[in-house]
Amino acid sequence: MNLGTIIGLLLGLALMGFASFMGAANVGVPVTALFDYISILIVFGGSLAATAIAFKMSQVLHLFRLLKMIFQDDNFTMGNVVDDICKLSESYRKSRKDLESTLSSKPESMPFRMHAISDGCELILGGTKPDDIQSFLDNNSEYRELREREDVNIMKTLGTYAPAFGMIGTLIGLIFMLAGMGSGGADKIGSAMGVALITTLYGAFAANFLFLPFADKLKGKNEVKKVQDAMTTTGVLMIAHKKHPLEIRDALNAYLPPGQRTREEE
Repeated sequence: MNLGTIIGLLLGLALMGFASFMGAANVGVPVTALFDYISILIVFGGSLAATAIAFKMSQVLHLFRLLKMIFQDDNFTMGNVVDDICKLSESYRKSRKDLESTLSSKPESMPFRMHAISDGCELILGGTKPDDIQSFLDNNSEYRELREREDVNIMKTLGTYAPAFGMIGTLIGLIFMLAGMGSGGADKIGSAMGVALITTLYGAFAANFLFLPFADKLKGKNEVKKVQDAMTTTGVLMIAHKKHPLEIRDALNAYLPPGQRTREEE
């Protein structure tokens, strides 16, 4: 689990909830006055509907599956990937059969093998030229980045639409408030004014606490994957050229932060 994301959400909700509770207590109104289902429908329903107009419905629905990616981290490090690449290289230097055996087994350093490494090694075993392997892996990396960049754009679009629908809700509430003033209903005026203000609050909250931070989170993960793709491509090509595992490890450590760099076990 990504503790930073979870802690940030819980801490933010706790601080805003405490501040709201204290503010409500100071004026003697219940904190539930901040809840309004009409405002929720306007902001979240309107934002999703507008985003569905701007993008394909399948792309919008895909965002809900991305929530798992936002809240979860990989259960391995890039250092584990380097260890696996070195292991595959060592096997290939022995024989093709050893590489086939290692490739078909579970990696020793991580729970599963990355697809790029598996695909690259399969191409090596199939006799594909290193230049063609590089083109294949580079194309996969490029189009993966484009797909994930589109996910970021959709999430940012939600963050753009949410405050706008907050303002739309404010205008709706003001219209009802003015209509209520004409009919002389004080209760109706207060209720309409509440919708007007709360909808603006929901729009700002959804954009700045949910959609835009989630978009930045996805963007950050995409940047990390770009480094992973570059590292795995380099590693696979070095396996194809039967480079020594020590040489591979030194070359791939350049892609890693100092704290994740690995050394050959003695």
